[in-house]
Parts: sequence; C-alpha cells; structure tokens
Amino acid sequence: MKPTNKQLALRDPALAALVGALPGDNFGVEFGDDFDDYGTEFADPYGADAPAGAMGPVSTAAIPAPTPQQAMALWRSHHANMQRSQRRGLLLEPNKGSSVKIERYVFSVSQVLTLGSGGAGAVIASNNPDVTIRPQRVSTNAPTPSFVLLDNIKVANVSVVVGGLVDAFDFNANGVGQTLDMPTLTPSNRASVSGEYTGLAPSPFSTGSFTFIVSFKGPATITA
Repeated sequence: MKPTNKQLALRDPALAALVGALPGDNFGVEFGDDFDDYGTEFADPYGADAPAGAMGPVSTAAIPAPTPQQAMALWRSHHANMQRSQRRGLLLEPNKGSSVKIERYVFSVSQVLTLGSGGAGAVIASNNPDVTIRPQRVSTNAPTPSFVLLDNIKVANVSVVVGGLVDAFDFNANGVGQTLDMPTLTPSNRASVSGEYTGLAPSPFSTGSFTFIVSFKGPATITA
C-alpha cells in the first residue's frame, strides 16, 4: 500500500520536504488531501504560542535592504556619534591614543624680599622643573610698577631678555603680551631671573617680608 503524505512525513521529514509535502504546498490531490492532518499535528508548536527559540534563527530575508541613501546616513550618524564620544572622553583623558603624554604645567622661582627698612637689594632666583617643560608664559606677583626691575630671564642657559631692563609688573597676573618663545627646559637645566628690588613698599606690603615669585607656564610631560 502506498504511504500517505502524513505517513511519509512521519517516516522521513527530509523526503517529505523534497517532494513538497510542506505546510501550504499543493502537491497533487494525494498530498493535498492528507496534508491537513499533518499541518494540524506539526504546525501548532511553531505558532504564536511557541516557546522562545523554537523556530531557530530569524531569517534575514524579511529585513529589507537599506537604500544607498539610508546606508550612507547611518554610516555618517555612526561616525558622528563616535567623534562626539571621543571629544567628550578627551576632556578626562586628553592624551588618550597618543604615545606622547603632554599637559600644561607651571613651575616657579622665588626670593624673599625685606620690605621697608630693608631698602633696595639684588634679586637672584633660580630653580629647575621636575619634568620637561617648554615655558610659554611668564607671570610675576609684583604688586605695583617699579617694584622689581629685571635685567635677565634665562631659561636653559638662554636669555630671553635681549637688552635693557624689564619691569616685573609687565608680567603681573592681569598683564597682556606675556607669551614668550622660550627653550624647552629639562630637569637637568634651570630657569633663573636676576634684577633689583627698588625698595618700594606699597600698601598693604609696607613692612615685613614679601616672597617675590616668577612663574613659568607651558606644555610639559606628565608626571602620572
């Protein structure tokens, strides 16, 4: 006796698929008549109530391919988001991705001056940085013009005052034009300033001691 469609499917599902005995096919009268029972028995577990994963991987055939314009828009959006994230991340790690680690640091030289009765006196101060730095800005805490007159500012044995005297007040915290092209300074070299305290004692620094400070700011290798 020739097996029915249902019997064939139970014996050999692969063969049933080969001859077209699958849900929805109409393979002749014999297969079509018997397929209702087959569909009832085998289709239910794969319906809406089937457990997750019962149907295996979802076919990508149901996902429409993007148009070239849509693909390009998605590509541009992806890179824009990456660039935005990178810019924000650089606020915390500005040297990320760079083999050279550079930050902006400051170091200083200083000297204690005796104001008032101490009178005028020489200013000679020097110091070396803890890291390699290229100073680009000089600042002093001179409280008033003619407080300290500088005749030399030397960085790594190179003088950046190439003639005359410089009023230290030119480099006060509110001053402009304080940017100088100074040599790169390593920990084995020094920065130094020399000049004269004029004896001027402006209020409220009329008497006592005053720590005169000259600071150097610029890009430097990081310490950690």
